[in-house]
Amino acid sequence: MSSNAAGPETLEARIRAVADRLDGRLGVALTFLPTGDRVFVNADETFPTASVIKAAIVAELFTQAAEGRVRLDEPIAVSDEDLVPGSGVLALLRPGLVLPLADLALLAIAVSDNTASNLCLRVVGGPDAVNARMHAEWGMTTTTIHRPIRFHLDSSDPLHTATGTPRDQLTLLVRLAEGRIGPRPEVAENVLRLLAETQDSSMIPRHLHVSRHANALGLADPPFVVRHKTGGVTGVRNDAGLITRRTAANGAEENLAICVFTRDLRDARWTPANEGDEAVAEVARLACGHFFGEF
Repeated sequence: MSSNAAGPETLEARIRAVADRLDGRLGVALTFLPTGDRVFVNADETFPTASVIKAAIVAELFTQAAEGRVRLDEPIAVSDEDLVPGSGVLALLRPGLVLPLADLALLAIAVSDNTASNLCLRVVGGPDAVNARMHAEWGMTTTTIHRPIRFHLDSSDPLHTATGTPRDQLTLLVRLAEGRIGPRPEVAENVLRLLAETQDSSMIPRHLHVSRHANALGLADPPFVVRHKTGGVTGVRNDAGLITRRTAANGAEENLAICVFTRDLRDARWTPANEGDEAVAEVARLACGHFFGEF
């Protein structure tokens, strides 16, 4: 592994120290694509993915669009029966709204809309379709969607919408970075375009110099772009994405792919002060400092 960080500690040791302080379980998988350096901490343990799984659902949607099986401009009616509480905005609006499938995909990622995510999942063929793609083509053999998102569970319902490992999620991120999702490179480009719109900045971007609004505000480009998907349920705070730095010399991109999952958190606060949010953010800060030397 690279030894850019100051002092005798390796990055892995510093991440393990974060894990030891956390009142819960931490799993990390990351790789610095320019060098291939990798760090794994509890990366093969199974965690609830929470809404991080929405990145795979949207990746399946764009893949099927590229295969000609779905149309992104297809209008989808949002009925009262479709509405799911929790994150997002559609459940707050009047039922009967009609949106193109592409807009539902954007809502599923940008504001983690549960209703939009379930509608996208239904259009692509349900959990079995996404699971088949993940297991057979994307190398995500331990990640499984168990059911659509719902809050009122029957006794037979699995506890979590989806479960998986940090290593699996890292595999998806690397494929996206390298354009190896779907039949054409624009599939990955479309997924990454949506991941750049994620509005929750409490975890991976928390300590980084990022701004999604720099161009609109006429500001200089920040050193990093983060394209990621967050997730949280009770006892769980997760984030996974690409941290990208453009080198000053030629404008080339350097990508750090990182997945940080947690479970069994004792902290019950639903604010950015949650210990899980802070642990994920600290791992991202340490990784950026190690590989980019920005901190």
